[in-house]
Amino acid sequence: YCLIHFYKRIRMAFVGERHRLEGAISGKDLQRALWTDPPASRQMPGVPRYMTHMERIKVRKDCDEVFPGIIIGTGDCIKDLAYMLDLGVTHVINCAEQDVRMDPTKFAKQGICYKGFVCKDLPAAPINDFFEECAEFIERALSMRCGLVFISCYMGNSRSSTIAAAYLMLKKDYSATQALQYMRNSREVQPNLGFLQQLAVKDNQLRKDRYRKYNFALADIKYSI
Repeated sequence: YCLIHFYKRIRMAFVGERHRLEGAISGKDLQRALWTDPPASRQMPGVPRYMTHMERIKVRKDCDEVFPGIIIGTGDCIKDLAYMLDLGVTHVINCAEQDVRMDPTKFAKQGICYKGFVCKDLPAAPINDFFEECAEFIERALSMRCGLVFISCYMGNSRSSTIAAAYLMLKKDYSATQALQYMRNSREVQPNLGFLQQLAVKDNQLRKDRYRKYNFALADIKYSI
C-alpha cells in the first residue's frame, strides 16, 4: 500500500510539473494581472498637466500612451480630428464602429490611415478574429520613423486594450500577463473575461509554437575525428 501511494505521489508531482512548464493559463488567471492600478492623476498625451479621471470626463477626452507609439483612448478622442493632428497620430484603429461612428474619409484627407471593425464589448464577441490583421497594421505604423497609433473603443478600456495586448504578444514576444501588466502601469485597461480568455488561448498557442520552433531549430551536433 505504501509503495502504491508513493508512486501516485510521484505521478501527481510529474503532472503538476508538466502543467507548470507548459504554462497553460486561463482568462481567470489573467485577471490577476489587473490588480495593480496606474496613478490616479497622470499626464494625458497633448496636455501638459496632470489630470484625474473626473477632469478627463469634463473635457470629454481620456487617453494614455500604453506603449511607445501606441495610445489607447475613448471614442470621443478620435472624433476630435484637431486633437489627433495635434498629437501627430498617423494611424487610427476603431474597435467599435457600431458605437463610435466616424467618416474614414476625414482621416484620409489629413493623411491618417484608418482601420475599423465592429465588435461588441461582450464576452462572447470574437475579437480574436482581428488579432493578426490589427497587429500587422500596428507593426507597419510603428515601422515608420514618426508612426503613432491611436486605438480606440467606446470607453478605451476593454476592446482597445485587448487589441494592444495582442500586438505586444504577437510582435514583441510579451506574454499576455506581461502585456496587461505593462499597460496597467499607465492606464486602467480592463478587458472583459471573455476577451481575457481569448488572450489566454492565444498566449498558450504562441508559447507552444515557440517551444516547438526552439526544439526543431536546434541543429544536429556534428562530430569529427
